[in-house]
Amino acid sequence: MKNYLFLGKSKGERFCIEGIDVFSHKWRSLGQCDIVLEPQTKRPYSFSAYEIETTGKTIWFLAGKFRDESWGFYQPAADD
Repeated sequence: MKNYLFLGKSKGERFCIEGIDVFSHKWRSLGQCDIVLEPQTKRPYSFSAYEIETTGKTIWFLAGKFRDESWGFYQPAADD
């Protein structure tokens, strides 16, 4: 399992990664997934990899829903 940095949770209204609200852009599935750990419970979840493109910038992230139906967002840790 790779190390991922937990970026945060959202109920699907707004969530910014690198200053970009991901919910206001189309997510392109990268056809891969990985296991991440929910920060409080350490329960494993399989989240999918996505990217969004904005003017001159591509943002890659893992996203999926936790048990409470909130979206969780992750990016690779700096040492991976």
